[in-house]
Formats: sequence, structure tokens, C-alpha cells
Amino acid sequence: MKQKTHYSEALAYLRDYCLRHGRLMHFSHGDIFEAEGAAARLFGYIESGSFQYLVRNYEGGESTVETVAAGDLVGCYPYCLDGDAAPVTIRADKPCTIYVVDGQQFNQHFLQSKEAA
Repeated sequence: MKQKTHYSEALAYLRDYCLRHGRLMHFSHGDIFEAEGAAARLFGYIESGSFQYLVRNYEGGESTVETVAAGDLVGCYPYCLDGDAAPVTIRADKPCTIYVVDGQQFNQHFLQSKEAA
């Protein structure tokens, strides 16, 4: 049970960080948040709308592996902390409003902050 509490606290910390330090952005239906294979850069807290996580399937098309909506976090975490290649494409399924944070800036904050650790 303690691990679940720790996980919940970590998600709450990320959400609060996005709300305090993120920039408010709007995405239209079909806009790409992160592209598979490109350097992952961002994560954020979804205020409204939803995103789909997509991967390439065997026929060369895309398959949805997850959908996240208002109240969830979105991004290729922890890949965005170091700018590693995104393993999925994240596309707006509906118009979205999110608080977006640069992953590498958050990584620096995390390394320097006793509260975050």
C-alpha cells in the first residue's frame, strides 16, 4: 500500500509542477504533441480534451495503445527528461488545453530540489 501512496504523491507533484510552472497551450484535433522517433521534449497536465498514444503497427498504420484525458498527465516521461527518442506518437484526439513543461528544465529542477527528490 505504501508504494501506491508514493506513486500518487509523485503524480500529484508532477501535476502541481505543471500547474505552477507550465505554459498554457492549446492543441486542435490531430495536432502532434510528440512524434515517435523524434527527441521527446515535453510533458504536461491536461486541463481539457484528450490525447491518444499511437504506435506503428505491422501494416504500417497506427494503433492506439492508450488515451489520456482531462486530469491526466501527458508526455513521454521519462524520455523527455533527457531528450531521448519518443517511443510513441502522441496526438490530440479532441481539442485540448494543457499546461506544458519542458522535460529537461524539469530534470534540472528535480536534480537540484530536495522537495522533488
